[in-house]
Amino acid sequence: MQRWILAMALALGGAAACDDNNGGGDKPGAAPQADLTAEQVVAKHVAALGGLDKLKASKSLVIRGEYQEGSAVDTFVAYRARPNKLRKEGTHEGKAFVKVFDGDKGWLAEGDKPMGPIPAEHAAKLKQYADFDDPIIDAATRGHKVELVGTADVKGSKAYQLEVTLANGDVEQRYLDATTFLDVKRTVTFKDKEGVQKTKNITFSDWREVGGLKFNFASEGEIDGKTSKVTIQSIEVDGAIDPAKFTAQLADTVAMAH
Repeated sequence: MQRWILAMALALGGAAACDDNNGGGDKPGAAPQADLTAEQVVAKHVAALGGLDKLKASKSLVIRGEYQEGSAVDTFVAYRARPNKLRKEGTHEGKAFVKVFDGDKGWLAEGDKPMGPIPAEHAAKLKQYADFDDPIIDAATRGHKVELVGTADVKGSKAYQLEVTLANGDVEQRYLDATTFLDVKRTVTFKDKEGVQKTKNITFSDWREVGGLKFNFASEGEIDGKTSKVTIQSIEVDGAIDPAKFTAQLADTVAMAH
C-alpha cells in the first residue's frame, strides 16, 4: 500500500514522504538563476491557492476520488480536520481499509483484520501527513526550510523550483508554474518498506476552485517505470464532519462512507 499512500499524500496536499516511510532527497544539479526570491515565489504560490487568510481559516476537508495503477482502480474518501486529524477509507487491491489519526495516535484496519494501533514510528509519519497546513506556510516557525533552486523547464513551460526540507529531514523538489504559481510537478525521494531508496515524480493538472481555494483534481505519478493516476471526484471545504470519525471506536469498520 505504500506506493498508493504516497500518491494520496501528494494528491491531497500532504507532506512529501509516505506516511509510513522514512523519506529523504538529493539536491539536483544547479538550475538557471531565478528572477524572484524564495519568499516571493512562496507568497505568489500561497496567493494562487486562495490567500493565506483563507488557507488558515479553513477547518476541514472531505475528498473523494479514485486511484488507478494499471487496470486496477481503487476508491477512497479522505477526511481532514485542523490541526492534524485524518481519516482515510476505501479499497486497495480489492480489500477495504480504514486508517485514522486522532492528532496523537493512529489505527489501521485492512481487509478482514481487526482495527489495531499503528506502530509509533509509522504514526509519526502519519502525524506529519495529517498536518492540515502545507509545510511552506509559516515554514521557519515550524522548523521547515524552503529554498529556491532556480528555474526549470517543465513540459515546455518555465517553472520555479523550490526545495522543501521538512523538520524531520525529508526533502522534496516542487516545481511551480511561472505564470499561475500552481504546482505542476514534484519529485519525492523516499525509502520503501525494505529500506530501498525510491524516487517518484508526480505531475499535477486540472486545478479548480472550491470554497475560495484552489485544488488539483488530477495527478499522475511514475516510479520504477510504473505509472499511476489520481482523479478527484469531489472536495468539500468546511463541511460538517462527525468528530467520532477520528476515533478508534468509529474506525473499527471498513465500510465506505457515503
